[in-house]
Amino acid sequence: MLKRPEFLKHLRNDLNHLYDPVHLQRSPLAELLGLSSRPDSASALQQALIQAIESLKPGDDASYSRAWEIYETLLYRYVEQMSPRALADQLAISARHLRRKQQEALGVLADRLCQEYQLGENPAGPGASVSFRQKSEPGSSPMDKELAWLKDSSSHSSTELSEVLSTVVQFAQGLAERYQVRLETATPGTFPSLLIHPVALRQILLNLLSTAIPRNSGGRVQLTARHLRHAVQLRIQCEKPSAESAPAFDEETANLKKIQQLAELSGSRLVFSLDPSSCSATLSVPARQQINVLVIDDNADTLQMLKRYTSATRYQLITTRDPGQAISLAEKSSPEIIVLDVMMPQMDGWQVLQQLRQNPATAAARIIVCSILGQGDFAYFMGADGVLAKPVTPQDFLAALDQQTALMERESH
Repeated sequence: MLKRPEFLKHLRNDLNHLYDPVHLQRSPLAELLGLSSRPDSASALQQALIQAIESLKPGDDASYSRAWEIYETLLYRYVEQMSPRALADQLAISARHLRRKQQEALGVLADRLCQEYQLGENPAGPGASVSFRQKSEPGSSPMDKELAWLKDSSSHSSTELSEVLSTVVQFAQGLAERYQVRLETATPGTFPSLLIHPVALRQILLNLLSTAIPRNSGGRVQLTARHLRHAVQLRIQCEKPSAESAPAFDEETANLKKIQQLAELSGSRLVFSLDPSSCSATLSVPARQQINVLVIDDNADTLQMLKRYTSATRYQLITTRDPGQAISLAEKSSPEIIVLDVMMPQMDGWQVLQQLRQNPATAAARIIVCSILGQGDFAYFMGADGVLAKPVTPQDFLAALDQQTALMERESH
């Protein structure tokens, strides 16, 4: 049993070290929330705390209220790691008032976690205790719950394609011989390391081959790989299926949809085509290659925060608080993505955007406008490729970068 004061102490400590995996891995809250047995317990605890904070966000139609103050205090102080002084200035309150608000917000967050993870019958009471109890994180499907660890582990993985393919072909060869299928592979050249857990990649390819091989008895199945701009594309293609040995069409489709879901959980994309006369699947896996991202924002805390968001990812941030340096920095670093703040004292963000679009060194870069004013339509009219609303969460920022990277990948085809 854990008394409420101890629970609040651990919660405050974990929030102060929200981006420190070593600290989170040792936290008693990981066991309390049923996450300690997972291989990614630190990432799972981090996401559980962030999601709990996000769950406190009032509806869009709610007027500014105590609920908004609690949510913003937790979001800016812990998720965005804003300093107490900067947060007090932003909320227009004194440092002493901020400490009271933090204490109140932590109590509300503790109650939400106790309610969500069923920790004790009366978590709000001053003498209440919470008990250690296993409970899986909420998910949209059984597979989401079972394989939730893939979402975080894939983004930190570094998988060699040649090693995985060697094992996959070795395992699939026996099945191919049984159905008298000629299994051919074509992987010319060298490939970069991949941002996917090796277990996930192996299972996806083996499941695709175990679907393709039986329906092509006596025929041929090809597995090819090619290096695209920021990804590696793996393609499995079959000759005309054998009607005598092909499994039920509905069963094949259901299986492929599960594999598609596994690919999505792993940060990859699977597209398949299946009908009585053909069978093919294309898997696109992100490569672990550094993608230069130039961030232009006059707020030093914001720049530090965005660097934390992208640590251990494929995005390499080059930052500047001076919009006047944007062009020279871009010429040196050749960023493929530029994130641009609008409200800057030295130079209006729209002026910077115009300069970036007119300069040959940055004309082709993908530009994301970041604004607290929600000027989406105008940003696109001015030449932006994407828009991010402030305050920016880690999920929103990485999703915006991933979206622009995927668009660049499609254009390169």
